[in-house]
Amino acid sequence: MEAPPDVEHDREALFALLQKKSQAPITRMRRNLIGEGILLLVAYTPAILLFLFGFNGCLAAISWLFILLLGFFFGYYYRKYRLLSKMQCPTCQLRSNLARQVDILKRYTRFYLLAGTGMIPLAYGVAWLILRWKFPSATTPVLWLVLLIPITIGMYYINASYINRLYGRHIKKLQDLLSELDSE
Repeated sequence: MEAPPDVEHDREALFALLQKKSQAPITRMRRNLIGEGILLLVAYTPAILLFLFGFNGCLAAISWLFILLLGFFFGYYYRKYRLLSKMQCPTCQLRSNLARQVDILKRYTRFYLLAGTGMIPLAYGVAWLILRWKFPSATTPVLWLVLLIPITIGMYYINASYINRLYGRHIKKLQDLLSELDSE
């Protein structure tokens, strides 16, 4: 038994709408993710090399900290890229699947905000411990704490703005598309 022509047409229209409108925000987020990865690699490589080969090798532990951070971020980027790739699958874009994937994407961006902000005090603390270990008389914890608090708070807001610019607007477009599908 075949579906009536108008139901079949509605199904095709829904499929075309899902395929057409969701591609632009997803493609932009994928491009932004690749750009972030390249930017991170370009920014971290000189710091890694500086601490690895500079300072007579005394601060090589800081370069390993940067390598760990780089590995963490690339692991995150890989998972997010895979999710965005799944969202572009034309045969997979049923409404419920898209809604689930948008929810996961929102959780990823929330994690990115918190992890990106939380890494600042963590990296600060580890760097302070390394400097304290290598140069015991040169570091005072009060100065580091006085600098750490405003830098962490400021970076939270900068991170939030940055993430909203790269991903938040596109996630909002996808949510608008989902609500448009619900109203039809």
